[in-house]
Amino acid sequence: TLMLDGRRRLSPLGAAAALAFAAIALRGPSGVSSLTPRPRGVVLSKPRSPKKQPMGGVVTTVASGLVTYYGLMCAPLYGKGLLPGAGGLVDFETLEARRSPNEYLVAPKTSCPRFDGSAPLDDGGPRRAEAPVFPVPADELRTAFDAALRERYSLPRFARPTLRDDARRRYTYVERTPLLRFPDILNVQFLSLDDDRRSTLILHSGSVYGYSDLGKNKQRVTEIVRSLTTLPTSMRRSAVTV
Repeated sequence: TLMLDGRRRLSPLGAAAALAFAAIALRGPSGVSSLTPRPRGVVLSKPRSPKKQPMGGVVTTVASGLVTYYGLMCAPLYGKGLLPGAGGLVDFETLEARRSPNEYLVAPKTSCPRFDGSAPLDDGGPRRAEAPVFPVPADELRTAFDAALRERYSLPRFARPTLRDDARRRYTYVERTPLLRFPDILNVQFLSLDDDRRSTLILHSGSVYGYSDLGKNKQRVTEIVRSLTTLPTSMRRSAVTV
């Protein structure tokens, strides 16, 4: 040990540590001792900052993502039975309620026997309602339905069935949400009553994507059925709205 002023003792290890701290204190921001002379003409460079991504690259990335998204949402594969879950003709005799509440059904009481209408929607209400009876033949009801559907499309030429079974009056349509263009599948069947003097329908709307539909399918089905009662004068007098 070393004696300092005859009072304090400093071991060799402590002396080495003190010298190390002193050396660190004398170093500049570049790591070179501030006491060491620098060669003339030498300029210490500042650390480089990371390069920023050009704005054009960000725009390209966003545009590419939007093209991919809307290409998927607007692809002509929905409602054609091409892929599982992408929609197709529904067998109403075996139709069952989904685990998710993103659907809604209007049908006569005796139709769709396996569909549990008490299964709740997001708002807690049932996901099934009884269909009205219209005082017109089934084919005329279908004509009125097509006219009502065309009013809902920004381009009426797209209001055409993606699948059809004319013998059983069963048809599949695709309707998309306004902004995000989520595809929802509509299945409808027109039923003849009383030797075709009256008619009714089964109408089911279900989402392809997502768990909740925020009540969109119920709103769609209800609006379509209500619009049917305002088309021919005879319907306006006698049909019962949902």
